[in-house]
Amino acid sequence: MNLLAVDISGTTIKFATYHDGSYENKHSVSTPSSKEEFYHLLAKETAAVQKELVLAGVALSSPGSVDVASGIVHGISAVPYIHNFPLVAELEDLLHLPVSIENDANCAALAEVASGAARDFADAAFIVIDSGVGGGITFNKQIWHGSHLFGGEYGYMLADNGMTYS
Repeated sequence: MNLLAVDISGTTIKFATYHDGSYENKHSVSTPSSKEEFYHLLAKETAAVQKELVLAGVALSSPGSVDVASGIVHGISAVPYIHNFPLVAELEDLLHLPVSIENDANCAALAEVASGAARDFADAAFIVIDSGVGGGITFNKQIWHGSHLFGGEYGYMLADNGMTYS
C-alpha cells in the first residue's frame, strides 16, 4: 500500500511517501498562512507523488482535537484554518483519494507502541512538545481518545488560578 503521509504543525508541514514498508521522499515546507494555500500545497504534493506511485490514500497527522469519525478538527491550534468544519470530506473532494486523520500526538504514541520505545508495552502515556504541547495515551496499543477527545491532551489547560496555559 502506498500512502502520502502528512504531518501538520504550526511551523512546517512534513511530507513522506509510505512505500513498501518504509518512508521515502521525506521533506518539509513552511506551514501556509491560509486554508487556500494549504489546499494548494496538498494538491501539488499529492500530484507530484502520483507521478511516481499509485496512492491508496493520504494520512494526516494534525494538531487539535481530532474527531476521527467525523473528520473534523475541533478546538484550537497553531494552524487555525483547519478547525471546525469537515476537513477530511473537503480534502477527499480535492484530492480524489481517501483521507484519514488523527491527532499528531496520538500519531506519535501509535508509532512508539508499534515500533518505538513503547513497543513492548500495551499501555503507555506520551508527552509531545513541538510548536505546542500535547500527549497521547494508549491502552492495549490503541489510542484512548477520552470522552471529549482530550484523552492524553496536556496542552491548553486551565490552572487553579483561572489562567490558561498552552
